Amino acid sequence: MSAKIPPADRSSEVAVAQLSESARARAAASSDVVVSDAVRGVLTEQLPVLRAVARNLVRNSAEVEDLVQDVFEKALRSIGRVDLTGNPRGWMVTILHNLHIDRCRQRARMKPHVPCDEVVIAAPEDREPPMWSVITTDDVRRAVAQLPDELREVYVRFALDSQSYIEISEQLGIPKATVGTRLSRARARLKLLLTSQLASERS
Repeated sequence: MSAKIPPADRSSEVAVAQLSESARARAAASSDVVVSDAVRGVLTEQLPVLRAVARNLVRNSAEVEDLVQDVFEKALRSIGRVDLTGNPRGWMVTILHNLHIDRCRQRARMKPHVPCDEVVIAAPEDREPPMWSVITTDDVRRAVAQLPDELREVYVRFALDSQSYIEISEQLGIPKATVGTRLSRARARLKLLLTSQLASERS
């Protein structure tokens, strides 16, 4: 990404000075580098150029100022590693482009924010009640009566009389594992009986 760099504009020296002092204070808080007035002057001279380049990249004036200020702060923090007698303008414009690209990538990874009062929530569709919702206790008792004796006895003791596996095992003289097996078979048979009954009623 590239942008035409216009000549430095010195018509906004007051605003530039304010920005440089504000950015310098924040940079100083995170760096031990001592920045001389001469160095700050070199960096400050580039601010109008940076603003012009930033306006070619972003359209919002607030974003322009944020981007330029971030560039100035990063330049201050990195000042000890750069030879300002070379091309400080090109160096700072490079920083600006890199920061802009980083911001674009960050925004691309973020999902757009949608205020909750603007989210459209679809009304739930009217659905037919499930088959089991119409089953009554009498339906269950009639189905239980159709179970084989060994399955019905275990199911009645557990589901209707609230007995434990151990109690059923002791009273019927069968292993506890057998109680579980018969209970599982009883439930499967009941499901089949009740499903068939409901299907015939709806047909």
